Amino acid sequence: MKLRYGSLEGPENGVYVRGELKDNNTIILPDYWSELVDESSITVHLTPIGNKFIYVKEIKKDSIIVGSMFFQKIHCYYSVWAERKDVPKLKVEF
Repeated sequence: MKLRYGSLEGPENGVYVRGELKDNNTIILPDYWSELVDESSITVHLTPIGNKFIYVKEIKKDSIIVGSMFFQKIHCYYSVWAERKDVPKLKVEF
C-alpha cells in the first residue's frame, strides 16, 4: 500500500484524520494508522456540538474512546494528529 497526501507545513512529518462523531463513543482510526504513526505523539481535539461536556477517555492503537459527563449523548467534531514513525524526524532549522 502506498499513501499519497497533501501536506500542511509544520515542524514534523505529521498525519491527521478528522470527522464527526454522533451517538457513538469511539473514533475508529484508519487501518494503516498503527504502522504509520508514533503512538506517543497522538493528540486529539474535540469540538462539542451543543451544550455538552466531553473528553478523551482513552487512546488506543486503533481507536480513541470519548467520554461524556452526566450520560450525555456524544456529538462532536474531532481531529486526531500524530507524527509519522516511518520516516526520519525533520530537522527544522539547518
